[in-house]
Amino acid sequence: MFKKNYLAIFGFIFTLVVTPLHAAEVKKVDVMLIGGGIMSATLGIWLNELEPGWSMEMV
Repeated sequence: MFKKNYLAIFGFIFTLVVTPLHAAEVKKVDVMLIGGGIMSATLGIWLNELEPGWSMEMV
């Protein structure tokens, strides 16, 4: 039992150490739409019609 727990913890720590953690490149936008649902899509269309010069990102 102890050996299984030890191996699981070791594997988890090894994964954290080996896996590189890189944030995505910083991108400046005017509007960030959270979620890809119908409301975010509709808001994106409306904002594009009202303010065509604004940059938008949907995450």
